[in-house]
Amino acid sequence: MKATLLKAAVLLLAAGLPISVLAAQAPTASRRAVAGTSAERRALDEVYLLMQQRRFAEARTRWTPIAQRVQQDVKASSARRLAPPALQELQRRYAEVVFIQGLLEARLGRREDALEQLRQADGYGFPPLDSPLMGVAGQCLLELHEPALAAQAYAERVKAAPADSEARLGLGAALLAKGELSAAERELREALRRRPGLKQADYYLGAVLAEARRGAEARDHLQRELARDPRCVGCLARLGLVAYLEGDDAACESWLGKATALDPEDIDTNMVYGMLYNRTGRPALAIERLSRVVRRAPGFAKAQYQLAIAYQRAGDPTKAREHREVYDRLIAEQKAKALGVRGAEQ
Repeated sequence: MKATLLKAAVLLLAAGLPISVLAAQAPTASRRAVAGTSAERRALDEVYLLMQQRRFAEARTRWTPIAQRVQQDVKASSARRLAPPALQELQRRYAEVVFIQGLLEARLGRREDALEQLRQADGYGFPPLDSPLMGVAGQCLLELHEPALAAQAYAERVKAAPADSEARLGLGAALLAKGELSAAERELREALRRRPGLKQADYYLGAVLAEARRGAEARDHLQRELARDPRCVGCLARLGLVAYLEGDDAACESWLGKATALDPEDIDTNMVYGMLYNRTGRPALAIERLSRVVRRAPGFAKAQYQLAIAYQRAGDPTKAREHREVYDRLIAEQKAKALGVRGAEQ
């Protein structure tokens, strides 16, 4: 069966279709026809390093000839029957190429293409569940505003490597984005216990505590992170949220003003602004701020809900209904999502 599927992939390659199309049709794959060379492995590791350094154009340039070689090897394999180990090696190489393409598409802002590639790679069994690359997948999915998928990826990494504090931090951040505050707090406190002073851990823990309306505790952690990083926009935005929840609108607007001076497009800042403007009877301003949020994060359910409120108060029930329907759909999707066929079965 696998050989038949691989031959189908070869036919697509022979037709000149790009790897993004091939990935939607083919089975599993990864590192060099008879065996991936050590040079190819080093090149792939270099691609990951370049992406970590946010040198995405260079990473794509380095990745492209690798992807072309894998395509050539898949095509060449149609001329002979591969032994199962060789077939598995070819499949593994192919899957890794698809996975990296997903990461690169995400960095170029091509959200749907990126998600499709990551789902395809996951369906092919890549990355392995115990691989550090599950943390890379989690980070990418979180940046794509897919917290449910990100949480599953990070959870696999934490299960495989409990001492990986960076992955545990990512899991806490994803759980926060999902609204699972108790679980997020547990993971973030454990991350700080294992690595006191871990960058951004106090920020995320403060954010969790702010959402839980534990203002004094939240303020302590956010101020601690802000002392280490005075340009922590998220800290300023969350301090604004604490003030908002405490009913101090003037302090809220003051914190948000400081955050906006550093990054006027920050999602959290504009979210809290939208909530503040809704509460203080300024729906037009709320619509402006919340529209910025959903442009950058259309899957942010809470922003869609607040935008529905703003349009209702602005006298536009049609737009209000549209955003409420988007909110309802997003909530339903969040309950149904799973990361491919893996993870859900674990």
